[in-house]
Amino acid sequence: MSFKKICIIHLNQIGDLFFSLPLLRALRENYPDASIHSLVKPYLQELLADSPYVDIVIPRKSGLTAKHKLLKNIRKSNYDLVISLARSEECLILTALSRAKIKAGFSHFPWDLCLNIKENIEGHNSWYNNAKLLKLLNVIVIKTDYVGLMNVDKNGSDLSLPKKFVIISPGASKRRLAKTWQKEKFAKLMLLLKEKYGLSPVLVGGADNQAYNSEIIRILEKKGREKDIDALDLTGKTSLASLCSVVKGASLFVGIDSGVMHIASSLDIPVVGIFGPTDPFYVGPQNDRSIVVREESMECVPCYSKYCKHRDCMKKLDVYKVFDACKQLLIQ
Repeated sequence: MSFKKICIIHLNQIGDLFFSLPLLRALRENYPDASIHSLVKPYLQELLADSPYVDIVIPRKSGLTAKHKLLKNIRKSNYDLVISLARSEECLILTALSRAKIKAGFSHFPWDLCLNIKENIEGHNSWYNNAKLLKLLNVIVIKTDYVGLMNVDKNGSDLSLPKKFVIISPGASKRRLAKTWQKEKFAKLMLLLKEKYGLSPVLVGGADNQAYNSEIIRILEKKGREKDIDALDLTGKTSLASLCSVVKGASLFVGIDSGVMHIASSLDIPVVGIFGPTDPFYVGPQNDRSIVVREESMECVPCYSKYCKHRDCMKKLDVYKVFDACKQLLIQ
C-alpha cells in the first residue's frame, strides 16, 4: 500500500499522545513524501507543533458547529489513510465518514464496522497496541519507544527554577484517584531527597490537582519546619510546552502513572514511576533510566479499576521502597 495523505485521530490524554510518537515516526519513515496530519484535542496541539513527523496539526474542538466544520474539512481532504487511535463513537464516526480509501483503528462494535483494518486492544491503549496496528498495515517499525521523539527547548521556560530539583507529580484526575499515593508519603520522600541529595521539590500537575498538591506542600512545611525545603508549586501554572522545558532541566522525576511521567521518560530524565492499579507492561515509562515501584504481593494488581474501596496497592507502598529506587537512579 502507498499513501500520499494520512490523518491520525489521536486519543485525548498526554500519555496516549506520547505512545503515538513512534507510530508517527514510522509513518514518516515509510512514507517520506506523504502529508501527515494529526487530529488532537486543542490543549495537546503545542506538543506536536514542532514535530518533524507531522505536517499539519488539526484541533478537534467541542461543539456541534466545530464538529460539523471538522467533518466537512476531513471529507474534502481526500485522505488515502485515516487511522483512529481512539475508539470513541465520535472518532469512529469521523473515520467512517472521512471518505478515506483505507480506514484503520481498533475494535469497538458496532462503530468499528467502518474499518477496513482493525486490531483488538490488549490490556490498555499503548504503544504495544499501536505497534500491532502498524503491523497489519505492513508499516516497518524501527524505533520502538518514544524516547527522544519530543522536541523541547530546554530554555523555553521563563520560570525561576532551583539549581538542582526533582519533579514531583502526585495528583491524578478525579476519575483516576485510585492511582494516587498518600500525601504524607510524598512529603516524607521530598524531605529525604532534599536531605540526602539536595534536590528541591518542584510540584507539577493540572489545575484539578491544585488542592491535592497544596496539601502536600502544607504537610511538607510542617514536617520540615526547621529545614530549608524551598518547594516550588507549579501546579496549574504552566502550559504543556513550558512544562516540558521545566522537566527537561530536572535531575529526577517521581510520580504516579500519568502524562507527566511520560513527558519525563520521553525526555530521558531518570524516572521513578509509582504504580498501583495500572499495568506497567503497557503504560510504564519507556526510557532505560526508569524504575517502576509497585506493591507486587497483591493478586488484584493490575486491575485498572477507577474506583476501589481499599486502594491497598497504593496504601501499602512504603516510602523507603520509593526512596531506594530514587537512590539507584541518582548514583548511576
